Amino acid sequence: MLLHLLLVSSACAMHARVGTLRGPSVPLQPVARSRAAEPAMVGTFGKVAALPALYALMSVNEYATHRWYQHEEFNRDHAFQRLCQRIALWLRGRPVFKPDGRRNLIKIFGGGHVEHHAETYDDMSLKKDPRWRASKAALSLDSDEFRGTAFTWQVTGLMTIQMLPTTLPVFALLGFNLLQTFAILLPGMLVHALVWNMLHPPMHGLPEVPMSFGAPSSWLSSLRNTFYFRYIYENHQGHHVLGGQCNYNVCCPLTDHLMGTYTPSAVWQKRMRAVPGPDATERWGIPVEPKGVPQAPIIASGKATEADLTPTALLGKD
Repeated sequence: MLLHLLLVSSACAMHARVGTLRGPSVPLQPVARSRAAEPAMVGTFGKVAALPALYALMSVNEYATHRWYQHEEFNRDHAFQRLCQRIALWLRGRPVFKPDGRRNLIKIFGGGHVEHHAETYDDMSLKKDPRWRASKAALSLDSDEFRGTAFTWQVTGLMTIQMLPTTLPVFALLGFNLLQTFAILLPGMLVHALVWNMLHPPMHGLPEVPMSFGAPSSWLSSLRNTFYFRYIYENHQGHHVLGGQCNYNVCCPLTDHLMGTYTPSAVWQKRMRAVPGPDATERWGIPVEPKGVPQAPIIASGKATEADLTPTALLGKD
């Protein structure tokens, strides 16, 4: 008990001494927060420009990926290849040769897109005749149930990563921080994948894309009755008719107009090639198409009817 009282007394004495040394107590004042610590607010211009800027960046990315990667134009760009050779010569002291004998430092594979073009008729249906099915190009597409026409979740993720080098600095200039930028970019890329899968596989006669594979095409299927669907359908149809040399934008039309590679339907419709008749060859499926889009001529159109009306054919009937 005595020890306890001594300890308490010592503590009180020490407290009084410290208080004397420090002086009279001063009420604590709230510490003002530094303005630098506050999160930056996006200005009015940034808020207004965010969606148009994202659309423009998506259009540029879609164009570049489709033209130079999927169509492998990097392989045929001689000026680009010469530049790569000069860099390799400077770094290594000798040119780099590929097994085919050409001096292609960079030789990319477009993920089966070139083969997809070879498989597509001008009415957007896909070949399935025995001769084509035995070809190397057709066999290379067999591992994919959508034959290179759909975006998987992996492809959507890769395209999102491709957007980062341009999106991050542009949105930083608009006043967005990293979290705010991703809050706009990620939903935008999901919408792009949904539109692509809503358009591309069905327009070639392939089934709807399920969620287990990629962005579900059924989520935006109601857009197939709109002017927007008809526009992007015709735009992509022209891309196929002219052999992949125009209309590289698919879901986000813009960059084709800036680059001079847009071709309207009135021009490319005259170049449509005839396709076999409906009974001449087996197809993967019937394309989903809006009303009024340009129709390719049919090779067998009217021939079966004319043959049935010949005297020989009529005599052979019961």
